Amino acid sequence: MALEDTGHRSENLNIKSFYGRLLRKIWLLPLAGVIGALAGFAIYFAAHVVYGPARNYETSSMLYLIFAPDDTGEVYDYYNGYTWNTLMSSDEIINTTMDYLKEMGITELASGSETPGSVEGGVTRDEVLGSVTASVPSDLRYLVITVGNTDKDLAQAILIATDKSLISYGDKRDEFISIKLEREDDVAKLETITDRTGVATALGAGIFIILVIIAMMLLDAMDDAIYVPEDGERRYHLPVLGVMPKKDQELPVRFKNELIACSKKILGAHTSIAVISVADTDENDTAAEVVDSFKNIVKSTFNFDRTQIKALPLPGTTLESYRDISECEGVIIAIPQGARKGTSVEHIISQLHKHDCPVLGIIMTDTDMKFLNWYYLR
Repeated sequence: MALEDTGHRSENLNIKSFYGRLLRKIWLLPLAGVIGALAGFAIYFAAHVVYGPARNYETSSMLYLIFAPDDTGEVYDYYNGYTWNTLMSSDEIINTTMDYLKEMGITELASGSETPGSVEGGVTRDEVLGSVTASVPSDLRYLVITVGNTDKDLAQAILIATDKSLISYGDKRDEFISIKLEREDDVAKLETITDRTGVATALGAGIFIILVIIAMMLLDAMDDAIYVPEDGERRYHLPVLGVMPKKDQELPVRFKNELIACSKKILGAHTSIAVISVADTDENDTAAEVVDSFKNIVKSTFNFDRTQIKALPLPGTTLESYRDISECEGVIIAIPQGARKGTSVEHIISQLHKHDCPVLGIIMTDTDMKFLNWYYLR
């Protein structure tokens, strides 16, 4: 086996294994949906309620414009929605509006003042102009005035003063016979705001579910574990002798026979074999447990008098470990199913090759037999 032939970085994804493992984590998707929904609701609530702008009160009126006779029609063309909004800031209209507000007991504050935004506190011209919007429907003879303000009484007062100012404007201008008030709201109403809480909640749930799916795919793309025997054989070009189940599971007869048959064929011709486990650390001796489990599975079907099988620490754990491994005729590597130790296995194989120690095969340990049975559709 050439060293460059191994590696998890360039191998193809085992689609069936991936989706099988994904289905076992399907509970993450509804959980992500719940978390995302809560996050979407919290963000929307904070943005539009806790830290949102003050609620606005809105009131409106409609005025009927009686134009003076004009055969050219130029006057009619001039007075449109844009020009009315421009005219609202002209001295002729805003001065009169402020005078009417003063008659109503509302003080005019100097430009640039900090406006209290209430009837008692007074108002600046800028706030009045910012509160008023003029629009013209399809019929140019009608003018709709809309006033929006955070203070309910002030909004209504500005509307009344503006309507009176426009009526006065119509009496003074030659283009009009008169401007009459057709309709005027009695009281300002709280502006209706579309409640998009449900949309924000659903959007948050959808975004979180998509993010979880993407994260799971990215994590699997970086996953260097083996989940079925063929994964190890494709990656390391080594035979997988068989599988050993998790401690709480039984090894089915078929998988047991596979382990026995492969062990006899591949290991039977040797007299001294070492077993090392990539799961070994300074605190545990997994290799010894693997040897005990192996002997318990194959039992009398394997000639242990002829072939000595012993557990050894990982190469490099001690200097003596290299000598002990070199005294054996070959090594079996125990790799736990799903353990993300692909790079460690590659390094161990590299070390064994450097010391001319043949790797006879792999045993996959801690195997979830339910997953393996599903995978092979047994």
